[in-house]
Amino acid sequence: MSAPLVSFVVPCYNYGRFLPDCLNSIFGQEGEQNFEVIAVDDGSTDDTQEVLRSFVDPRLETVTHLRNRGHIATVNEGLSRARGTFVARIDPDDRYRPDFLSRTLEKFHQFPEVGLVYGDAAVMDDSGNINIERSDRVHGGADYKGNEFVRLLESNIICAPTAIARREVWQIALPIPAGLAFNDWYFNLMFARQFDFYYINRVLADYRVHAANHHSKIVMDGTEEASIFCLLDRIFSERENRGDLQLAKERAHHRVYAAQYLTSADKYFGAFMNRDARRCYLQAVRNRPSYLLRFEIQRRLLATIVGRDGYEAGKKVLKTIVARG
Repeated sequence: MSAPLVSFVVPCYNYGRFLPDCLNSIFGQEGEQNFEVIAVDDGSTDDTQEVLRSFVDPRLETVTHLRNRGHIATVNEGLSRARGTFVARIDPDDRYRPDFLSRTLEKFHQFPEVGLVYGDAAVMDDSGNINIERSDRVHGGADYKGNEFVRLLESNIICAPTAIARREVWQIALPIPAGLAFNDWYFNLMFARQFDFYYINRVLADYRVHAANHHSKIVMDGTEEASIFCLLDRIFSERENRGDLQLAKERAHHRVYAAQYLTSADKYFGAFMNRDARRCYLQAVRNRPSYLLRFEIQRRLLATIVGRDGYEAGKKVLKTIVARG
């Protein structure tokens, strides 16, 4: 068979209830795009297989693991099978907007030097209702073309289902190292070390937040934090091929570590994991002492020390004082 223009890789594990929404968003793309869909079922025990069999479309290839191998092995396998000139990876609980392909492919044709194109994402709930219309915080409501390596070191600003990259770009980052709790930020960083990106100021996908979300799980079990700093340590121990990126990385060292510790601290704080939150807040301040001047960080750090009951009581008192003027 001739190679398709685009490959969609869908790693599946026990998200059968969301999978139809995801696959329909792929097959419902505008225009007559030549694409394939590679769904890798990693030993699901729900109705994932039934859902996959219900889609009778020659563009869908299903790979089934008889036992669960984990998300790293699943994504590696799916991407290794991709034959398209362009490749997109989407989790089965997310979905595309109908113009995802037409918008992104247009930018690849316009800017052949760009390695990855992505856009803004809306946030939806378990039932598919949109709660947040837009989530981008860094591009100021405009398209952007350029290198985002250092910005990505501080925060993963790219929502995975909005991104698509050239197949040769994916290949430079494969296979994903064993032990990582995630793959999207890893890919974005590896790509940005060598290629410029293009951001489209338009919502291209809907990202689903729910109780069984993978990112929520890896926060709770601590594997996200461990993976973040393992990856950062690796990158900062290596030298970039581009001198400008190497210099920018060196200058941003403490800022990057501070930002990532602060992000982890806030996540732990939201999960009522006070000890881990306190540890990460202190690490953030050590790397960037000016953080201690921020009232919100002071308040949350204090809450991890005095306890959450006292913290919540203090918030109520403060709100009462403010209300009374």
